[in-house]
Amino acid sequence: MVKGPTRGHRVRGAVSLVTVGAFVLIIVTKRTALARSLGHVGHPHWSWIPLAVAFELASMGTFALMQRQLLGSGGRLVSHRPMMATILAANALSVSVPVAGPELGAAFTFRRFKKLGADTPLASWTVLVGGLASWVGGIVVLVAGGALSGNALVTAVAITAGLLAVAAGAVGRAVLGRPLLPPRLERPAAWVVARVARLMSRPVDDPPQAIRNWLKGLESLRLSWPEWTKVGGYGVANWLADAGVLAISILAIGAPVPWRALLLVYGLAMVVGSLGITPGGIGLVEGTLCVGLVSTGVPAALALAAVLLYRLVSFWLVAAVGWLVLLYLRLERPARALSLQGSVPS
Repeated sequence: MVKGPTRGHRVRGAVSLVTVGAFVLIIVTKRTALARSLGHVGHPHWSWIPLAVAFELASMGTFALMQRQLLGSGGRLVSHRPMMATILAANALSVSVPVAGPELGAAFTFRRFKKLGADTPLASWTVLVGGLASWVGGIVVLVAGGALSGNALVTAVAITAGLLAVAAGAVGRAVLGRPLLPPRLERPAAWVVARVARLMSRPVDDPPQAIRNWLKGLESLRLSWPEWTKVGGYGVANWLADAGVLAISILAIGAPVPWRALLLVYGLAMVVGSLGITPGGIGLVEGTLCVGLVSTGVPAALALAAVLLYRLVSFWLVAAVGWLVLLYLRLERPARALSLQGSVPS
């Protein structure tokens, strides 16, 4: 039986409605300034646009390479094309579906990894470790932004968060690297697994045994330090390439790029957008980027125009391509099944 939305989903949905309503109100009250900004968006330096698209493609590509590296560590080699299709389609679900988008994106990625040949433990650990590596990469970018801009507070907070994340990952890896969990941990872990399985309408007959299988799967994710460095490098490159799209968008509008503060403004906007209050951070990311760019001296109309162009490339275009890829993947399976049926001799 499929359960209704949880309290967390209801709260997130209510906050999303309030945030979107506030964003619409701002658009209505500031429509004159918005009209001027849209005029700038309609007349950019078009030579920059292909470069912005290339940077965004590189951003998605490096994330796909990171996931390929993690799956490869477990002995499952996946070519770049199906991995890129998986990342684009999962991203479309994650940023487009209200309230439950991130969960749907993660579930889709997990199912695709299994379809591509990974077993359940390897697929689940790849999704988990990939998300953590991407999050740490974002922290590294934010630390760099704080250091370049001279903002000691942001730098200190980001470094602390990064160290805590790495320490938690190391402790978790040490604990979960054992063949069996300590008795004190196995019982609550089994309860969590059973509850999550019920919420996903996929009951687990033996939660303790499922945990043991996942722990066994963790043994396959044994990367060497050079491999971990490569995974971390992909995670950082993913964010840097996307930040490059923002810089190119500012150049395309004809505004000065605040190079020293760019990564700080970008990193703070991504933190706000990752809170999951609105799908893909709609309204929140735009507002944070505009305020940040204006605070660095970029004229308000040009800042808003650059942000709208950046989001057009990095959000709307990527989401549209992702939905087309998802549609193709959905249609590919029935077409392949019909083809196989037609090839069966009568």
